[in-house]
Amino acid sequence: MWLACALAVAAAGLLALTDLAGIVMGSWDTPGPGLGWLKAGAIGQFGLAVAVLAAGAARPSRRRGAAVVAGVIIALEVGWFLLTRMLAAS
Repeated sequence: MWLACALAVAAAGLLALTDLAGIVMGSWDTPGPGLGWLKAGAIGQFGLAVAVLAAGAARPSRRRGAAVVAGVIIALEVGWFLLTRMLAAS
């Protein structure tokens, strides 16, 4: 259970750092279009990481379900990352 949650939190942290790096690099000279979507992406990744931690720590009897939810949240994190990348590029 903790491995799945730790992987979900690590994935969220990595994708959030990628979004934040994109914000920094995108605003060096002239702010590029779509930086708002990168900010939304980073905020969403942190929100999903908090959701994983809350699901895993809420009740010990729900740990098996939390491991399944962590796997689903990893898929949501990747989808959110790709969606905000697409929106930022358009």
